[in-house]
Amino acid sequence: MSLVRFRVISVDDSGPIQKVTGRGEGGERLENLMRPQPDGLTTVPEPGSLGWAQFAGSRERGLVAGLENPDKRPGGQPNGSKVLYGPDGQKLSLKPGGGVTFEGGNGQSFGMNANGDVVLKPKAIDGTVYLGGDPVDGGVFARVMTESGASPFVYARVS
Repeated sequence: MSLVRFRVISVDDSGPIQKVTGRGEGGERLENLMRPQPDGLTTVPEPGSLGWAQFAGSRERGLVAGLENPDKRPGGQPNGSKVLYGPDGQKLSLKPGGGVTFEGGNGQSFGMNANGDVVLKPKAIDGTVYLGGDPVDGGVFARVMTESGASPFVYARVS
């Protein structure tokens, strides 16, 4: 059995098993290698993603695994962290101590800290928080009252 460092050129995600074409050691082109994935999760690696290919004999019958784009991987996480990340900066972070954060690629985030407090961080301009549903789904929303008056950013569903 041999292992080879592998860089993705293209991915065929049209069939029951993903097939990946890329380059191995010395620029060797390796085509249509199978990429098995776990139940309930599928990803399509971007061109340039790095990983490894494994062969038990023929170079036409290899498997690839461990593929990720090193330029987009959110590094610097504390030990025990789990991060699911997307192509445009989106992140779902499970943090040590129980915190959970969802971040959009647009600068907005929400989550729950280790104390169970819900934390919302809308964009500084035009960030709006809707409590009780999404206005697109219908319903009437009113501004939430604060000590300083009606909030310009937070709305609660009233019907």
